[in-house]
Amino acid sequence: MSVPDFSDPRPAYLQIADDLRREVTEGQLKVGERLPARRQLAQRYSVAVETIRRALDELARDGLISTQSTRGTYVVKTPDQLEPPAELRQVMGEVRRLTERLVSLEVRVKELEDR
Repeated sequence: MSVPDFSDPRPAYLQIADDLRREVTEGQLKVGERLPARRQLAQRYSVAVETIRRALDELARDGLISTQSTRGTYVVKTPDQLEPPAELRQVMGEVRRLTERLVSLEVRVKELEDR
């Protein structure tokens, strides 16, 4: 499948970000490695440089890459090294608490049924 895939309803920049994320996950781009210049990526994906900027912004927001003003953009972490965002950690904690509460309620119901 080529990226961007125009039959995919997601914006091109998200598809490109996912493709680059896949390359990091599969080891084609390694931690510490410099990404190609935005212009080169724009040619590779046949999109505007602005689309590449948005894709790279996504990866930077995720903590996967970092741009150094005069040196370029580098892979700083692999997806498996990333910590879930604070909001996701909060939701995960709430789900854990709800699960514990559900187990407690199941025990109480079982006790009442056994009477």
